[in-house]
Amino acid sequence: MIATTQDLMVLTEAEFDLLPEDGVFEVVDGRAILLPGNDIPHQKIVKALWDAFEREFVPERRAFVIAQTNVFIPRPAHALGEIQNRVPDLIVASFEPTERFQAGEPPELVVEVLTTRRGNVERTEKMDDYARAGIGEYWVVNPLDRIFEVYHLQEGDYALQPSSSSPLRPRAFPGVEINPDEIWTAAGI
Repeated sequence: MIATTQDLMVLTEAEFDLLPEDGVFEVVDGRAILLPGNDIPHQKIVKALWDAFEREFVPERRAFVIAQTNVFIPRPAHALGEIQNRVPDLIVASFEPTERFQAGEPPELVVEVLTTRRGNVERTEKMDDYARAGIGEYWVVNPLDRIFEVYHLQEGDYALQPSSSSPLRPRAFPGVEINPDEIWTAAGI
């Protein structure tokens, strides 16, 4: 019999480590949620962003760009279990975690790429979790409308920054500039 996500309760980090290795899971309120694979356009955007950040991180501005890695979130008071985690599409950090980003050791920037215009989870639950984790900057990339939403953490909540043309300049990485038009072009959008 194949287990479904409804069958997978994960309450501790030890239980998280027992999840099947052939899937990517987020744990929310004690439930392990198997994330679906991303489509090709989504992957092209993530790769274009990865490449753009890598070009910017010359030796004197070293940082780490990581795709789909676990970011453990401080557990909300109402949640079941001891852990909660999210798996952003892209993470940019000033340090390289050993295995995952632990609660209390957040990366500086996470990026989520939308697959629908609504972005319900990305603009609600994930946003709340990333803010609770203390991640200073959060980008929501909307390829359908060719928009980058940039949020900065302010007093525990994210504030949407006024849109600007390009380039985007992540706060935690002075001198780094990401040109959205180049991302769309590289991804073929």
